[in-house]
Amino acid sequence: MYDNFFGFKERPFQLVPNPKYLFLSRSHEEAIAHLNYAISHGDGFVEITGEVGTGKTTLCRAFLEDLDENSEVAYIFNPQLNSLELLRAINDEFGIPADADNTKDLIDTLNVFLMEKKSQKKNAILLIDEAQNLNKEVLEQLRLLSNLETNTSKLLQIILVGQPELQKMLDSYDLRQLRQRITLSWYLTPLSRKETREYIRHRVNIASKKTEDKFTGSAYHWIYKYSGGIPRLINIVCDRALLTAFGFNRRKVTGSIARSSIKELNARGGDTHRIFTKGRVLTGFIVLFCLALITMVLFKLPPVFKPGTVVEEKSAGDQVSMTKTSWTFEDFLGNLTSRSSRFIAVKTALSLWETTPRLNQYLNNIDENGAFFQFAAARNNFQILAVNNDWDLIKKLNLPAVLEFLPPGAISPRFLTIIKMTENEIILKGGEKNEIISVKPAEMQSYWSGNAYILWKDFFNYRGKIPIDAPKESVFTLKMLLRDIGFKEIKLDYVYDDFTRETVKKIQEKHGIVVDGIVGAKTKIVIYNEKKELKIPHIRSLNDSPGDKKKE
Repeated sequence: MYDNFFGFKERPFQLVPNPKYLFLSRSHEEAIAHLNYAISHGDGFVEITGEVGTGKTTLCRAFLEDLDENSEVAYIFNPQLNSLELLRAINDEFGIPADADNTKDLIDTLNVFLMEKKSQKKNAILLIDEAQNLNKEVLEQLRLLSNLETNTSKLLQIILVGQPELQKMLDSYDLRQLRQRITLSWYLTPLSRKETREYIRHRVNIASKKTEDKFTGSAYHWIYKYSGGIPRLINIVCDRALLTAFGFNRRKVTGSIARSSIKELNARGGDTHRIFTKGRVLTGFIVLFCLALITMVLFKLPPVFKPGTVVEEKSAGDQVSMTKTSWTFEDFLGNLTSRSSRFIAVKTALSLWETTPRLNQYLNNIDENGAFFQFAAARNNFQILAVNNDWDLIKKLNLPAVLEFLPPGAISPRFLTIIKMTENEIILKGGEKNEIISVKPAEMQSYWSGNAYILWKDFFNYRGKIPIDAPKESVFTLKMLLRDIGFKEIKLDYVYDDFTRETVKKIQEKHGIVVDGIVGAKTKIVIYNEKKELKIPHIRSLNDSPGDKKKE
């Protein structure tokens, strides 16, 4: 077809999932991080969902290809199977006897295999793609398989990948026991406008004999408008546009060629047209909903409880305005409830990272606060750093934190999220109506229990403490990041050498944390804070002094 005309080794926009063409958007990177976290931590269930065409199958295959020899994988695709058939398919994928005619014998065989792999220090992974096709009986069977475990760990890690219908099924009352076992989940979102352009260039460059842009800026605009950032639709329209350009003997896809190809696809109808129409209808509903919401806010504001000084603000670091009221900070804390304020506080902290919090109310059944924050963070692919009686450290790490308060006469603590601070003012957010209040540092500290929980994002998934127990890949990734933030003399290899250690010490000293050259949680946070391109919410100006050194 048009391959030779454009200088391609092969068609760049084929619909067959090919890991060679994998393009990691921010959302895809998050999904990969979830999967890697699950493998490294032995979590029982992971859930990855996304709309049709968002690259779930390609992601799965890339993930599987990247696994080392210490992983045994059973990959089940499009599983329209009953419980017995699924167990046979799992055993067959693992290469063990699968001809038994009852579930007990199949599970017994599987259990022996899994125990053997565990003794060999190998991971056994079951990955089910298109898992929305599983019925409730089969999903319940999977839950029972998760009971295969030793005293310390699960024998089988289960990854469910599917369309949004899977999420709806798992949220149903009948499957609540399974939902409670899913420790990590992620929703794959479509590409942004910028990512769509990068995605197209990425595929063209891989397929090309030489690097060359085949699409104009106008063409990118129309392709994104048509596809909404869904990779499969991008592939369809790009393939059609290249064919159209070839027919007109044009070496580049222009805006008019892209529009012509889109008109042809729409006229042809079929699945792509239905998906596009569905997207426009959904957008229309969203717009109508937003207009209705704005109308409600403008014309009927509900009464709001306003303690102390209420700050009319939406995110950390923005300019704020104050409205004085007669309520005190103690009054405000007294009107909070422990578990509700805890749930709202962690949700607020996650929102400040510009991520959509994924939290289920069942988390509130967790009594121990540390465990609650750990589970809530892990479910959203975040880490938790617990801080005890170290206000200076909170200032130095400069991230939103959930603070624990003990109002007078209260038996259980209350929780609020710190979203901004100066020397003379602390701005907190929380409560049933998610209000924002301003208090003086001394007043805040008089009610603070000393406990705080800092949510932070491990963008590059460093495992362990470097260099104590971290794999060599983490050392290499750390050195890449250090070069990226300005330390160009760092050698890119797997060795944590003296120069790298001294570089880390300089960063630790700059931020006022313990200077030991060891990259633990606190040091990871301050190194990430050095990379300005990362989207990290801060509670104080980056120009402020980090303060005195504290032991990490």
